[in-house]
Amino acid sequence: MYKVVLDDGLTLAVRRLGEGGSQRFKEFQTEVEAIGKLRHENIVTLRAYYWSVDEKLLIYDFIPNGNLATAVHGKSGLTTFTPLPWSLRLKIMKGVSRGVVYLHECSPKKYVHGDIKPSNILLGHDMEPKISDFGIGRLANITGGSPTVQSGRMVSEKPQQWQQSSTASEAAMFSPVVSFSPNYQAPEALKVAKPSQKWDVYSYGIILLEMITGRMPLVQVGNSEMDLVQWMQQRIKEKKPLANVLDPYLVQDADKEEEMIAVLNIAMACTQSSPDARPSMRHVSDALERVSSSLD
Repeated sequence: MYKVVLDDGLTLAVRRLGEGGSQRFKEFQTEVEAIGKLRHENIVTLRAYYWSVDEKLLIYDFIPNGNLATAVHGKSGLTTFTPLPWSLRLKIMKGVSRGVVYLHECSPKKYVHGDIKPSNILLGHDMEPKISDFGIGRLANITGGSPTVQSGRMVSEKPQQWQQSSTASEAAMFSPVVSFSPNYQAPEALKVAKPSQKWDVYSYGIILLEMITGRMPLVQVGNSEMDLVQWMQQRIKEKKPLANVLDPYLVQDADKEEEMIAVLNIAMACTQSSPDARPSMRHVSDALERVSSSLD
């Protein structure tokens, strides 16, 4: 990814993709224009794309405040770290849920993001969350020149070089990709070939737990590691108080304990081992909206 400042001061983010796939322009165009049609305040906007034989670029709005992973855990080598207060964490997670609901409901094809994780949640000027990297795996697959099971079409048409992605065809189709982050991956994702929206629900639940506990998806327990869901299930089984699992930075928000418990319950529902037992993202978002916050 590159930060690009144009002569008129407009700042953009440019992602370079693979150099291959020169015979697969139509596939690339169909996918990228489907992504370009997405317009939601909690999803990073794809503004344009560039295609040539040896260079493929995606041009996005530039999002200035880094990502959620750094905001929650800090950055290695960073001397100063200002932890997010609970009210802001809740505001961010509500925004993320709205963005995922939009992805899940905006198309009859029922889009699946497939790689929701804190580093893919960018933070804007007012710390509003923006989900990024939707469709990147599929596009990288095409430009990397590797075969896919979704399509074997070979196109020899002369490619147009610059396209405004807002002119996407109504017939554009997007093939969801498999999650790349095992720590956020639903347990059934490795066994089932067809992506499911319940995968995104599980990933989102892990992020909720991360926001509450301040812990990474893998928790160090003695000399071994335990995934965050199991760790939390064990704490609940042992009837540990909330203070025992809470991010130490949230101690100052002790008066918000009721809200935190409500969000914890939502997180545990999202991370059920059975996909059928997980709520839809619409239900998750509606439940979160009922959790009050001083920033709402």
